[in-house]
Amino acid sequence: MIDQLVLLGASGDLTKRLLLPAIASLCEAGHLPDGFSIVGAAIDDWTTEQFRAHIDQGLQDHADVTDATRRTVVDMLTYRRTDVTDATDVQQLLAEDHRNTLVYLALPPFLLPKVLSALAECHLTADDAIAIEKPFGTDLASAKHLNHILATRLPHPTIFRVDHFLSNELVRRVIILRFLNRVFEPVWNAQHIERVDISWLESLALEGRAGYYDTAGAMKDMIQNHLMEVMALVLMEQPARLDADSFRAVRVEALRAVATPDPARLVQTTVRARYTAGAIGDRQIPSYVDEPGVDPNRGTETYAAITLAVNHPRWVGVPFTLRSGKALAADSAEIAIHFRPLPDYMVERFPGVQPNVLRLGLTEPYLRLSTTLNGGDGTTRSEVLDAVSPPPALSPYANLVRHMLDADPMLFIRGDEAEEAWRIIDPVMQAWHHDDVPMREYPAGGDVQPTT
Repeated sequence: MIDQLVLLGASGDLTKRLLLPAIASLCEAGHLPDGFSIVGAAIDDWTTEQFRAHIDQGLQDHADVTDATRRTVVDMLTYRRTDVTDATDVQQLLAEDHRNTLVYLALPPFLLPKVLSALAECHLTADDAIAIEKPFGTDLASAKHLNHILATRLPHPTIFRVDHFLSNELVRRVIILRFLNRVFEPVWNAQHIERVDISWLESLALEGRAGYYDTAGAMKDMIQNHLMEVMALVLMEQPARLDADSFRAVRVEALRAVATPDPARLVQTTVRARYTAGAIGDRQIPSYVDEPGVDPNRGTETYAAITLAVNHPRWVGVPFTLRSGKALAADSAEIAIHFRPLPDYMVERFPGVQPNVLRLGLTEPYLRLSTTLNGGDGTTRSEVLDAVSPPPALSPYANLVRHMLDADPMLFIRGDEAEEAWRIIDPVMQAWHHDDVPMREYPAGGDVQPTT
């Protein structure tokens, strides 16, 4: 059982906005071990008192917990000024006789090789763990390099490659629907399904995130990791056992079946676009290139879409389209399973009948199935069957942190899984970098039309 958390990059937004609020909710629910402690480490010249004040404000802003819980969490904190890329500094932070420790790397990806090399000089054992935030690398080559460091220089601690989309709630929503309902799994194939759309569309614009977003863009920020993992849940076969090894193995096999995009067809199968000035409700949004901190010469996209083929008998001929964008007309985050139309003779007998669509919410826990019912007097009517799951007790981050403290890797990315996701995206990013796919534009508050 992990009983100490060491946060590298503790002064960043992720720690204040997500990680420590997750810890606070676990504390309030009684899921932290007795004597649990948190050490924050960053380059900032802070004292423990300053760090505590910083986190205290973050908990007031982002954690729905009692004042007593907030004070308990703040009292767990200490701070050590540390150059996280320096082996001597990191060794002083993690003494040889340290407690069972989760080292959380809340750091940008360009620092990871140096930080992991520094951690390799420490005495981390099988009782310790390392958590690495997404993105895991910046391309396939860098992901392979990170995996090599972890395998050869840090073979003992458990490695948690974090993707908060693989929260306990979302995984359970998809897996229980598929494998605990006989009505769905028999039709979960190309014979009955025409296409699958996975979308994460936001009305929010950049919102001050230029420092990170302008070097990533919509494809790397959302599709390469988050939506790719959602797709794996839709594609995967039923695991032989409900354990971490089996569950992660079928996810990897699902991604392996996705065909590497053909560079000659990327104009037809991908879309890159960025927003221009417009209005979203009563908000006036400047063009992306005019947002503070944006470098227009980078050519960063704020909308990305890719349509993928799957080389598997279950899915042959079924396109999977993954889409993500900012500053759009409305929010939408869901999996949409579009079933095939009825045979022509049935459509001629019942004109206007639409194919069934099954929608699963990614943020809201809904399941919606469009159906055709009897309308009386030989007519039909369309109805949506709508079901909503109870809201989860814990946030996605709190669920993931709880699994880390229990040393359970089921909901985390395996090294080869991360490489498969980059294998799919790398050809797209290379083509976009060379402007082989033109950059389109859409007004903030508008929509992006698909390619034809």
